[in-house]
Amino acid sequence: MAGTSFLDTVFRRKKKNSSDFITTGFLGSKSSFFLLSNFDFETIRAATDNFSHVIGRGGFGSVYKGRLQSGEEIAVKRFLGSSTRSERDFSNEVEILSKLKHKNLIHLLVSALNKNQRYLVYEFMPNSSLQSYISDPHRDSHQLSWEMCRNIVQGIARGLRYIHEESQLWVVHRDIKPSNILLDLEFKPKIAGFELARMMQQGESEGESTVIVGTIGFLDPEYMRTGRVSIKSDVYAFGVTILMIVESERAYSSGDQELLIEYVMRCWNRGEAIYVIHEVMREQEREDSISEILRYIHIALLCINENSETRPTIDKVLHWFSCFFTPLPEPTIGDRFLEEAETNLSFSPSLSPGYSSDMSPTSSR
Repeated sequence: MAGTSFLDTVFRRKKKNSSDFITTGFLGSKSSFFLLSNFDFETIRAATDNFSHVIGRGGFGSVYKGRLQSGEEIAVKRFLGSSTRSERDFSNEVEILSKLKHKNLIHLLVSALNKNQRYLVYEFMPNSSLQSYISDPHRDSHQLSWEMCRNIVQGIARGLRYIHEESQLWVVHRDIKPSNILLDLEFKPKIAGFELARMMQQGESEGESTVIVGTIGFLDPEYMRTGRVSIKSDVYAFGVTILMIVESERAYSSGDQELLIEYVMRCWNRGEAIYVIHEVMREQEREDSISEILRYIHIALLCINENSETRPTIDKVLHWFSCFFTPLPEPTIGDRFLEEAETNLSFSPSLSPGYSSDMSPTSSR
């Protein structure tokens, strides 16, 4: 018999007069609230047409599109097997998302159990993930405008500031990357993929980790060396994500974040940062927009500083976004990026690209 746990406990740490915070994670109507509160496994199976429409796969299982009898669309994540890891990841995401409510975070509607199977039901994101646009083979014709990209970047930052500081739960996501950034109907971003997230002790911004988790290419180098995880680990991954959003065709074609970082660093060192910007964006955007994009590249380089202590907080990053004429520190360029391109140095990546999970409540495009 199916057992169901309903996420009706919402812990809100709310600033006054802030429209970023939301009071409920449900679908927005009383009828939907009633329906979801009576969810069981058979309801999930019927909504997903017996799990026939897969819209995402990853290390944690699969995600399916569903439709309730009311017509509301949902996304259902089904965790793989009954392993200790699966149980831990499921419980972790339920615990954390039940306590976090913000317009730039994915809304978890219901968790459900059926024998050894675990399910999470989310709001449905009609514009898929940010990754689907970055990796689109026809990106030249589907390039998002800088205005849309800027709004996406700022929305991600606001979501991170909330989990790092404003929620007062001091959550480190540990897997920020484009496939965990979902886009709603208006292309507003929502952070998903909280299986690996970690709540710190009250007032602490870092902690020790015995196992390195996350996605290669987005992992904080200091975290990989020492096992010390902090909010600055998310800042690093956020910086890499910014670069992937604005990257040029040359950088994108490698599909490797380490090569992308090396390319951006070398361009910056030669005073040629404009060549980091995607060709279509560089040709179509106005001069003032290009200047703003270059500033965002500058900020991204500050976020991926190998020394976590000198990386900015997300709150500082948002200040830099909003105050265009505030001077920025010079990024620290590592020794391996100081050689000129004329040396014909081989671009062998020190890390291979990979994923921890591409599991997200998204749509197929």
